[in-house]
Amino acid sequence: MERYKGHVFKVTYSVVRDEKEAEDLAQETFIKMMDALPSYQSQGFKTWLSRIAMNKAIDYKRKKARQKEDLAFETFEYERIQSAEEEWLEHEKVTAVSQSIGLLPANYQGVVQAYYIEGKSYSEIASEQALEEKTVEMRLYRARKWMKRNWKEDEF
Repeated sequence: MERYKGHVFKVTYSVVRDEKEAEDLAQETFIKMMDALPSYQSQGFKTWLSRIAMNKAIDYKRKKARQKEDLAFETFEYERIQSAEEEWLEHEKVTAVSQSIGLLPANYQGVVQAYYIEGKSYSEIASEQALEEKTVEMRLYRARKWMKRNWKEDEF
């Protein structure tokens, strides 16, 4: 072991590029060598030991790569679950607001629906509903005042 420890370290370090890990893998290589000695066939001891060290190092790198992939997948799953929950909450909020819009006076319902739910601009609403932009602006203003007067803040 004294004779080959430098060589085994170089082999493992060439794969993992981390001094601490290479030392650990070198130790594991010698443990594996002791277990495998009965199967050794007296054909190039240094080559045989190098192959054990190389395989240990490669296995370590593969294991490390799989751990990174697993962590990345778990993070993705968590983000996807969060966004699905947020999407559902947003849908529930839009549904509640849409139902409440039905309680507004009739002349405010169309502009409020188009502006807040559909996200249209004043000019788009005006052209669709055959109104002046100033009329759309005034109806939205009055609708907001009506909502403040008639609805509780905690309802939304």
